[in-house]
Amino acid sequence: AGVDLTAAVGTPVKAACAGTVTAVYDDEYLGTTVIINHPDGHVSQYSNLAVMPTVSAGDTVSAGDTIGAVGTTALLEIADEPHLHFTIYANGDTIDPAEFIG
Repeated sequence: AGVDLTAAVGTPVKAACAGTVTAVYDDEYLGTTVIINHPDGHVSQYSNLAVMPTVSAGDTVSAGDTIGAVGTTALLEIADEPHLHFTIYANGDTIDPAEFIG
């Protein structure tokens, strides 16, 4: 689920839309992960981030705010080039994230 967006380690990762950070955690497979709930009901997930994201659960973000940086923390994707693993959910199902990235 989701897409891998190739980027150099340390590249800033920005929130796709305004919302509230609901979780920041280390997923055993996808690495450092940030989850943002958006007012329209969508949820965005940013994984394979560097170890120390710049946001915490409960923070409110605007579209374009930096939430962390690309890292190499995803165990399942360690052989891949550095990238952001980006997923969008609607009603618990994954949807095409293309509408959220420009």
